[in-house]
Amino acid sequence: MTGRMSRNKGARGERELLQLLGDELGESLKRNLQQTREGGADCLQVVGWAIEVKRCERLSRPKWWAQAVDQAERAGAQPMLAYRQNRQPWRVMCAWPGPTVREMSLQEAAGVIREKWAMRP
Repeated sequence: MTGRMSRNKGARGERELLQLLGDELGESLKRNLQQTREGGADCLQVVGWAIEVKRCERLSRPKWWAQAVDQAERAGAQPMLAYRQNRQPWRVMCAWPGPTVREMSLQEAAGVIREKWAMRP
């Protein structure tokens, strides 16, 4: 796949994930269009979270998780990684509550986000 096709697939994946997650949360979520220039997370609109989105056939979860953690640290937020292969549902990785990284469905991830939001002062 060429670089342009890969970027287009990635952008479509980001829009798809953010539409589904936004529907779960009752929020309108948009891509971080500054991400390429600033090296930031794909979505910073979910308060308290820096979300990295991957739409790839070949999984590279440890590398992607390290990227998500790095971007979240720079944003002062909790990292979340969402990824999907062809013909598969979205899967999400995050470390909440506590330091153990867990893998879950998109619906479970929305519940984790709401749980963290409920703890805000």
